[in-house]
Amino acid sequence: MKGKSLTLVVLVTLVLLGIILSQMDYKVVGLFLKKASPLVILLSFAIYTFTYLLRAIRWRILLGLPISTSSLFHIVCLHTLANNLFPFRTGELTFPYFLGRFHKVQLPSAFSSLFLARVSDMLALGSLFLAGLVAVGFPGEKTLALVVPALMAILFFSPKLLARILPLIQKCSRFKIRGWRLQRKAQGSEPPPSLGSLESFSQEIQEQWKGRRMAMANLLSLVIWGVKFLAFYLLALEMTRPLGYPLSYWKVVVGTSASELTTVLPIHSIGGVGTYEAGWTGAFILMGMARGEAVATAFLFHMTLLLFSVVLGLPAYLMIPLRGKRGCKTPASQQEGEGSSCSSSPDKRCD
Repeated sequence: MKGKSLTLVVLVTLVLLGIILSQMDYKVVGLFLKKASPLVILLSFAIYTFTYLLRAIRWRILLGLPISTSSLFHIVCLHTLANNLFPFRTGELTFPYFLGRFHKVQLPSAFSSLFLARVSDMLALGSLFLAGLVAVGFPGEKTLALVVPALMAILFFSPKLLARILPLIQKCSRFKIRGWRLQRKAQGSEPPPSLGSLESFSQEIQEQWKGRRMAMANLLSLVIWGVKFLAFYLLALEMTRPLGYPLSYWKVVVGTSASELTTVLPIHSIGGVGTYEAGWTGAFILMGMARGEAVATAFLFHMTLLLFSVVLGLPAYLMIPLRGKRGCKTPASQQEGEGSSCSSSPDKRCD
């Protein structure tokens, strides 16, 4: 990120943080620190960690490569930490980067899996969000204000529309995109594979979208978000219980879905500070919570989630030198004359 852009992001983050601190009710923070149950928070963290494992399994399904679940879990920890901290969703680039570094997975395959995972996430999140709106019982104009953006997102990422768009992209993409590199050349190491052509990327998406793989990934995405909202509910319950607010699972679904959707905004700050809180605050004010309490619980909730991702991501980051660039384990007889890419042979195992 260039110096001017970084300065702008830092300024935006500080301004949004200042707005939060000026609007929040500090009594909520004190009550949470005093009365929150460590056991419930640990249970929330354990369930949240379980969703990382489920995501690792989903990546293995989408990639269709013999990469171990433990290795993908490691990448999920790194990827999620970067996604939560870096502005403008630039943390997404760490997923193809680490797949290429650890397993030499070709970039078209990595990017297509990432794209389809986000499509699957959007479908699952939008479906649960709409179900939450129905369960909470939003009246009239409030329902319209929240349902319309969700419907637009679901329709935009619908499988039928995607199935029609991708062949058009493939036909129009006759020019090659210059391969761009995700890491600098290290001493004695080969550079990562290039991005390749847009046509190759389109073909990868169409291949992964077919058959049982995508159906299983979509179902697993629904489970991931359902379990993730359970972890969110337990955490939010500890924050709202001292306030006497009638919290329910579906209210948490609506509130945190609104927060998750703000992460795609072009003004996404460092750590999502401000934008994430805005989604939570707006949703919970509509659900009857006082503004100061909504801002305070949003800030507490967001900071706790960031702490969760740091606890999982920091050890994974420290483990990077230990892993090095092991990539795929192949027999000595296969190493000569063959590439070491995970995508080159289904019989190779990547740890």
